[in-house]
Amino acid sequence: MQAKLKVRPSEGEPFEIEVGNTATIGRGKDNTLSLHMSPHVSRQHAIVRCHNAWQYQIMDLGSRNGTFVNGRRVITPVLLEHGSVIRITNNEITFEQTESSSPSSSYDATIASETDGSHEESAVVAIMVCDIRGFSTMSEILPEDSLARTLGEWFREAGNLVQDNGGTIDKFIGDAILAYWIRGSDPGAEVFKAFATGASLLEKAAAKCWPGHPDTPFRVAVALHHGSVTCGNIGLVAQRDATIIGDAVNTVFRVEGVMKPLGQKLAASGDFHTLLPEPNQSDFTDLGDHQLKGKNQLVRLFGLK
Repeated sequence: MQAKLKVRPSEGEPFEIEVGNTATIGRGKDNTLSLHMSPHVSRQHAIVRCHNAWQYQIMDLGSRNGTFVNGRRVITPVLLEHGSVIRITNNEITFEQTESSSPSSSYDATIASETDGSHEESAVVAIMVCDIRGFSTMSEILPEDSLARTLGEWFREAGNLVQDNGGTIDKFIGDAILAYWIRGSDPGAEVFKAFATGASLLEKAAAKCWPGHPDTPFRVAVALHHGSVTCGNIGLVAQRDATIIGDAVNTVFRVEGVMKPLGQKLAASGDFHTLLPEPNQSDFTDLGDHQLKGKNQLVRLFGLK
């Protein structure tokens, strides 16, 4: 399913661009869609990404003047539909998909998905979910613009950290990030990279507070798992993001779901923990076996000390 952006800039003639798996929007001329004639557009303003082979999201990157879809400000990532109108300052951008194929109505964007079947392979991966704690409470307190800028800045920083450590952002879901690291020639290296990234995200979050609330820390929780997944377009220079699916994806979300009652800010499954280098294993404490939702077998969990 091909997609394009039809642009009516604040200055100049209308034009359009095709969208592959990622299109960046901003004032800087290195963006896929450069709005360099608009001084009130941020240098890195927003990003459009494809995942699940057919869905496109737009995410604001902490811009000063915001990104709007169909008149509503983008706070958490927003799914785009054919005909969605994006407004960035005085620039109007219409999102279009040129084919009408659609997913099953039973699709669950949070846990699992279908791919277009163009190319699929199995892979062994380390998987990470990073979720913002207390977001619902703060969304009722903070002004919309402050909330949008805070989340946009966090997603940009966290995404850069994942990619700098060799990981791939699979998708942004509400206030959470799903990322993975593919096993390479050095088995276990993907586990260490995922753990190091998760620990760095905790440190980065610990240095932040919610705007206007210096006594309210910005907190995140990180869940880690390791296993086999099916991945569309894996290892290829694809026109679509390589979305991972399978039981291992479900499991990492279930691990994240029990972390709050366990009082953990970073937790790993036993499958993940056993592959960590010995020095890093000692950073964890054994939380015992747990019955996770949708799992028949108990899952051993370890929490960061």
